[in-house]
Amino acid sequence: MGHEQSLSSTLAGFFIVCLAVILTIVVTIIFIFTNQLFEKSFEDESKVALQGISDTIKDYQTNVQLAGNKLGDSSAFIDAAAANNQYDIVEALKEQVKSYNISYAFLTDASGKIVETSTTDFENSPDFTKLKHVQVSLKGEKMLTDEAIDGKMLCVCYGVPIKKGNKIIGVVSTVESLANTTGSMDQSTFIDKLKSYTGCEFSVFLGEERINTTLVKDKKRQTGTKMDSAIAAQVLTNKQNYIGKTQVLGTKMMASYAPLIGADGKAVGAIFAGKNIEDTERQSGFIVTFSALFAVLMMAFAIIILGRFIKKRVKIPLNQVVTLANNMEHGEIGVSNKDAVALTVNSKDEVGKVASALGNTVSSLQMYIGEISSVLSAISKGDLTVETQRRYHGDFREIKNALDNITGSLNSVFYDIRIAAESVAARSEQISSGAAALSQGASEQAGTTEELSATITEISNQIQKTAQNAAVASSIAQKSSDEVEKGNHNIEEMLTAMNNIEQASKEIRKITKTIEDIAFQTNILALNAAVEAARAGAAGKGFSVVADEVRNLASKSGEAAKQTTALIENTIKLVNNGTRVANSTAESFKEIRSSSNESTSLIAEISEATNQQATSVEQVTSGIHQIAQVVQTNSATSEENAAVSQDLSAQSQRLRELADRFQLKSNFKKANEEAVPISEMKAEKEEVQPSVTQKHNFSPNLASQKY
Repeated sequence: MGHEQSLSSTLAGFFIVCLAVILTIVVTIIFIFTNQLFEKSFEDESKVALQGISDTIKDYQTNVQLAGNKLGDSSAFIDAAAANNQYDIVEALKEQVKSYNISYAFLTDASGKIVETSTTDFENSPDFTKLKHVQVSLKGEKMLTDEAIDGKMLCVCYGVPIKKGNKIIGVVSTVESLANTTGSMDQSTFIDKLKSYTGCEFSVFLGEERINTTLVKDKKRQTGTKMDSAIAAQVLTNKQNYIGKTQVLGTKMMASYAPLIGADGKAVGAIFAGKNIEDTERQSGFIVTFSALFAVLMMAFAIIILGRFIKKRVKIPLNQVVTLANNMEHGEIGVSNKDAVALTVNSKDEVGKVASALGNTVSSLQMYIGEISSVLSAISKGDLTVETQRRYHGDFREIKNALDNITGSLNSVFYDIRIAAESVAARSEQISSGAAALSQGASEQAGTTEELSATITEISNQIQKTAQNAAVASSIAQKSSDEVEKGNHNIEEMLTAMNNIEQASKEIRKITKTIEDIAFQTNILALNAAVEAARAGAAGKGFSVVADEVRNLASKSGEAAKQTTALIENTIKLVNNGTRVANSTAESFKEIRSSSNESTSLIAEISEATNQQATSVEQVTSGIHQIAQVVQTNSATSEENAAVSQDLSAQSQRLRELADRFQLKSNFKKANEEAVPISEMKAEKEEVQPSVTQKHNFSPNLASQKY
């Protein structure tokens, strides 16, 4: 048998799984949202920082333009350049560098070679002839561009042509350097100021190489390092900005790159702004871990609270309901043991409603089973006056109707049995009395025939006196014939009574057949009740036991009906035997009547023909012997009829006693009182009982009497 999982465990497991899923989703969302929030913040910071360096470069462009235009528009500077006055040229260049805070200022001749400069930072004068802004300016146009001076220093360059009249005598170049030429920490650059303002790291690239950066390792700026190749392809080759997380010199950063476009439209370098996010990601991971641990603790606390709640509101009430259902399955519905169906569930939720409905079901079953048991118990004790008093609902109404029908049918059947028993008892008493009288008459006739035989013998010896006594004999024979006629009449009445007994026995057989039908219908009803109990499931288990008891009662009723039928069949056989004997007696009485008539005729003939008396006496003697045999047979038959009648009377009395064991309803009692009592039937029988014999005393000396 598999492990049975309780509802509380299922609910707790379901809640734990749901809570774990929810917490996982929440923690994941927090983690993703936090990362996205930080990434967005860092991305915005890097964008702002990149915009800051871009704005600074734009300021540089403005300054170099102002300084260059100031020199290109200065007539003194133009005159000094035309006169090649080195001192004035240098002072003018330094003044503009200082005024506009730019890095350098150069003056080239018409061939592009440097004539004078504002700085001594260069060991060798850089070659400006190949610089695009110088070449364009020598053609008479001003030009602002980002170019690399001396092949390694990226600068913002602005070229202004110097004209004397309509002739270009040179170009003034104002320059702002974006590079850190020494890589020293002591040399502060503009990106260091930007870092102090924004907290971001900055770099300036010439091509893929860092020429100025705030990134420091081992107290040294990381100039000369390379840009990531994938980023370089996007920024320098495709001239597109890049924003995203990337590793910069072993440090994870949120970086922003922007290309610096030269005069030829190609990217000559790039600017970088980035925010170190390693510490922030560690903090974010710590926050997520702490949130997950806190969520687990809260889930454990919630599980404990839920377990106590489920135990109180679900597990304990459901255990009571299950216990009650199991008790009901075993037939305990509180009729004899109230504790077996006790419920203490008082909640208003679904569990409470289930418990309340089950309690109502138990109460209804207690009421139904209690009354059904009382009714069946009363019936088993012979009380057929009992009736169901309560209201039955639903399918239980069929049981109420069945019980009422059973008691009604049993009342009717036992009433009919009682009446039939009364009738059989009365008729059997009549038959018994008639048979006794017949037996007595037959015995007397046997004695008479013996006396008659002796008389006939004496007549044969005294044949001469026969003629004188013929008249007397004729009279006596006539009286015997009358008595025989009366006996024959009584026999016919006895046959009629036997036929009535046979008809009554057939009626009793019908009644017992009705009882068997009732028992069969009761058995069918019990089977239907068992089926309904099976359909009802656990709630109908108790009633199934009652259905079995009803079926057993029906079986016992059927057995009693079969026994009654056997008794009646035996009675019918005895009645049929009595009928055959009565018919035989009737035939004998016919013969007696015929013989008596013949005797009368013979006696008459004796008076007419004394000469033939000897022959006639022999015939009479033979006839008397036959009559004696018939009378003996009739006597034995009458005694048997009397015994059969006594047995039938006893059986009918037993049947009546069995019927009297059942107490019938008042309407059947009243009908029973209106029936003819046995005592009255006996009195009536005595009044109509005919005389079957008369004693005939034949004196042995009858032949000696003189007529």
